Amino acid sequence: MACAQTGSGKTAAFCFPIISGIMKSQAVQRPPRGARVVYPLALILSPTRELSCQIHEEAKKFSYQTGVKVVVVYGGAPVNQQLRELERGVDVLVATPGRLVDLLERARISLQMIKYLALDEADRMLDMGFEPQIRKIVEQMDMPPPGVRQTMLFSATFPKEIQRLASDFLSNYIFLTVGRVGSSTDLISQRVEYVQESDKRSHLMDLLHAQKANGEQDKKALTLVFVETKKGAENLADVHPANYLATELRTVLSQQSRNGCQNQIRC
Repeated sequence: MACAQTGSGKTAAFCFPIISGIMKSQAVQRPPRGARVVYPLALILSPTRELSCQIHEEAKKFSYQTGVKVVVVYGGAPVNQQLRELERGVDVLVATPGRLVDLLERARISLQMIKYLALDEADRMLDMGFEPQIRKIVEQMDMPPPGVRQTMLFSATFPKEIQRLASDFLSNYIFLTVGRVGSSTDLISQRVEYVQESDKRSHLMDLLHAQKANGEQDKKALTLVFVETKKGAENLADVHPANYLATELRTVLSQQSRNGCQNQIRC
């Protein structure tokens, strides 16, 4: 059970041991690739499709040329394409709870050979109401019990709900904290400013101009702005298109549009 600050490198903390453990373990007899049911050796659960895709990309980098196959499944995307990826072989499965339950109920995935279970951002999963699905995956399917599998639970906070989850899912576990629980790392500075409602737009533009002026040469300054409504996101994305490249990310967008937005940010 690990509590670590935001931005402290939790993804690498569970990906490296999982990939290393799979590489060191003796070959496990599993059905050949192309079989209807797949048997992953490791399962990484995360609350959102964006985080799942991020973990998948990082895990693919860490497993490059190791022979360890990493696959991601999440809701909001065509299931047939994800099934084809699974049929090509999977050692490490990154998944959101809803899509995984769906594939388990379809009998397309079996968890009986799971050796490693990692729950990333467990506090967020509970906040989003995923506890019933998580308990179904871990306790009511064919996953090996605690002690047989190695379980890693990562969270930025440690409320009573997370403590209860840890006691149920982990066996004789070690509690590890990195930094101050519930806070951000020293790499993140925080500032609160009181601004009148009518002045928010102009104040935001002042901050963007200042960041652009103070940024390093040839290094793009990225800004993430949270707004209250979908309409607000749409309106804000249209601000000064000649000076700033802006895109919006909101719930009603298709998965293809969401992926396109993220790719624009990364470029």
